[in-house]
Amino acid sequence: MAPALSVPFTLATAGTLGVVYAGVQLRVGLHRLGSKINFGTKTAAGTEDEELVAKSRAGGTLGEFVPIGVLLMLLLEAGTPLPANLVAAYGAVFGVSRLTHAYAIANSNNKNWDHGPTRKYSFIATILSLVTAGGYVAFQGAKALRK
Repeated sequence: MAPALSVPFTLATAGTLGVVYAGVQLRVGLHRLGSKINFGTKTAAGTEDEELVAKSRAGGTLGEFVPIGVLLMLLLEAGTPLPANLVAAYGAVFGVSRLTHAYAIANSNNKNWDHGPTRKYSFIATILSLVTAGGYVAFQGAKALRK
């Protein structure tokens, strides 16, 4: 039997984001059931259901970014000499930025809240965390190949 891989920060981050993703997609499904829109985002009258679009995009954005972010976290934690506190910091920044971005998109139809700044800064934090983690993992990989 192979030794167990110890990646507690990745496990906690991936598990949390997985549960949140399920909750976000459940909101989409419940909205579809309530509005009787099985496919797409148009009502029976042919108009766009903006609330369904927002909920769908909130789930979509999680599904687009979370897999690569969690994979990079796994590689950081298991395959590089990065200290555990920095792995945890990456997980926190990445996780919070994705959660706030999804929240902002899901609530983009709320006229009492300007979601623009939240979306903007959470997107920037996501991209910076991915570029930083990806660059570090690539550097460590290149370094290992030179040995």
